[in-house]
Parts: sequence; C-alpha cells; structure tokens
Amino acid sequence: MLFWIMPDNAERTQSIMEDFLLDFKKENPGIDIEIKVINRATLWNKIFSLRHLVRSGKGPDIIAMPHYWTELLIKADVLVNLTEFDKTFRVDNYLELLRSHCYKNNTSDIYSIPWWFDITALHYREDHLLQVCNNPQKLLSTWQGMLEACKMLKERFSDVEGYFPMQNSDWRGSLSHRAVLPCIWSRGGFLMDEKENLSGFNVPQTRKGIEDFAALALKGYMPILRERSSLGTISSGYASMIMTRRQGIAMFEGQKANFEVKTLPIPKTGKEYINYLDATNLALIKGPNKEQAALLLKWLTKPENQIKYAALTEVFPSSEASFENFLISSPIRVQNYAHILSSAKTLPSHIASGTLMEMLAEVMTKIASNIVRNDYSVKQLETYLLKEQKEADDILSLYRD
Repeated sequence: MLFWIMPDNAERTQSIMEDFLLDFKKENPGIDIEIKVINRATLWNKIFSLRHLVRSGKGPDIIAMPHYWTELLIKADVLVNLTEFDKTFRVDNYLELLRSHCYKNNTSDIYSIPWWFDITALHYREDHLLQVCNNPQKLLSTWQGMLEACKMLKERFSDVEGYFPMQNSDWRGSLSHRAVLPCIWSRGGFLMDEKENLSGFNVPQTRKGIEDFAALALKGYMPILRERSSLGTISSGYASMIMTRRQGIAMFEGQKANFEVKTLPIPKTGKEYINYLDATNLALIKGPNKEQAALLLKWLTKPENQIKYAALTEVFPSSEASFENFLISSPIRVQNYAHILSSAKTLPSHIASGTLMEMLAEVMTKIASNIVRNDYSVKQLETYLLKEQKEADDILSLYRD
C-alpha cells in the first residue's frame, strides 16, 4: 500500500510517520505500507497526472491533501466514494467548518475525511514587546498597530545583527499566499465570490490586503528570499513575532523556552478579525488496495490517534471529540484559541479553489522578487492582479450553471 503524505514535519516527516504507524502495523501484520513524502507544490503538479498513474496501477492507495482539493480530485475521477464503499464513514462528528470539504458538492456523498487542521495566529515574545509598549495585546490588535510595534522593535534591537521584528514562517522564505488571506478577508476582499462565481483578485479590498501584508517586507520588518540558515527565530532572540498556522506546543506553552510567548488573532486590517483555517484530509484512491487503505484511514482518524499525531506535528485534531480533549488538556491553549477559532474561515469548497490559490502564490512570489530588487510599486501590483482577475474569471466561467 502506497501512502502519499505532505511534509507535515519537514525533513523528519518520513521517520515520524514510520514510528507513528508501528502500532497500526502490529495490529495489521499483513499490511505493508510505503510512505512517500511529497511537498504541496509537487503534489499539485502530480494531480494532473494522477488519473494516468491510477489507471496504470502506479498511483497511491491513500493520500493526504489540502481539504479544498477534494472537489477537484472528484472531478478527476480518482477518489473512492466513501459513502458507497463503506456506510460507516461519517463526518457529522467533525468540526462544522471542515465538513463541507468532504462531500461532492450538492450531494451527501463523502469522498475525504478530515485528519488535522491548523489556523493562522500571531505569536509574540512578551519580554520583547514589553520593552517597547505597555499593552502589547492592544497594540497588536490592528495591523497598523503591529507595524508600529515592528518599527519600535527594530529601533530597540538595532544593535543586534540579523534581527527582524517578524520571523518569516514561509518555508520558501517568500511572501506566503496563505498568510496574506486574513489581511485580504479582513479588508473585505476575496479570491472568489461563490454566489456570482467571479474572482476578486482585482477588487480594491483584495489589493489593499495584499499591500498590508507586503508592508512587512517593504519596511524591512520581515526578511524575504534569504538563506534560511542565516535567519534568526523568536526562540533565538533574533525575532520577536511570528505569524504561523502551527500552534507550537513545545515553544508556545513553555516546554522548551525560558521566555513567555503569547498568542493572538492575526491583527485586523479592516473591521473584524478573520483567521485562515486550513485542513489536511485523507482520501482513498481508486485501485486494488482500497480495503487495506480504508483500514489505515480509519486508524489514522481515530480520536486518540488524531490527538497523538496532532501533538507530534503541532497542529489540531479535527474531530469534535479529539479537538475538545486536545484543548482542555491545556488551559493556555483554550485561552489562546477560543477567540481565534471563533473568527476562522476556510477557502470555498469549489473545484477552482486550488487553482486560485496557485495564482495568488504567483502574485506573492512576484511581489517578493520586486521588493528584493527595489522595484516594487502599487501600480505593478495592480497589473499583476488585473492579469490574474481575467484568467480567474475565465476559469470560473467554465463552472457556471
């Protein structure tokens, strides 16, 4: 059985998953599992050849994927209809925000099961922030306030070589197209209007949200496109804040750090807080090993196993029972995430969501390159967004009723 998984634990993903599956292998000694770690970009490119791989018998048997890809893979005719395959599969016991991404649109047929999720949040070193302001929580409630904090922090630590107020959590060291979503949404922007089936790339609120996020790099508050080994972290003292979707049990709850890290919603750029929730779902791929793959899927999504893997990966388990147990095991976690989760939003469960996110990633990559070359301008950003608007509308027009 071949299991495709994204690098949830970076270079340690393979070894962590192999150790994690030891109990499953003891319970199912006749099942051999080959784990193949594939990053999100490569996995996206493989989607379009997956149908051929499945037909030739070389495809995976079970796959971990971004939850908003479900509809696209249904359309590609590579996913097993779990409702038809096994009536015991259900998703009504998962967090409500995650359920719609499991079904084929406008049906009750389940094609994927939530495994874990993460959500954007701002984490900051309280010892650093208290050196520049009396009330960090109030100052960091708005994007403008956070930029002011960055300015003061940069001045305060001007004698520390390699210091940046904001640690860049993007694995490429670029401007993250996922981290920018709360800025866009808080401004009232959007990637797609589901009712009208139109793109929002070129609406003013979307552009302003992107400008808000890009200001971190433009003002020199967050490093971009640099060697990762040369960058400091909040744990090393060479940064004071980080925006990330991982909940950071080890650092943010003080198991390793000798300083306190506080957690807040992403500062609002507009009238309200909106935090981006992203999930990883598991799905069975059509092929000869469906029965074995189904056993693994059920084992991985058991509440106790969800909690265990979530702790290893510093994410959240997705079933209601496992999530509740995970939160109540730590009063700090409850306090940190109650408000953040109440303002959470996911991408639409739409066949084009994955494509639109790739288009947004392209825009953010171009902006990052412009900033590094010192030739960024708002007019240039408008040109990029107008181009993506036209392409996105053409794509969405294919799915209009």
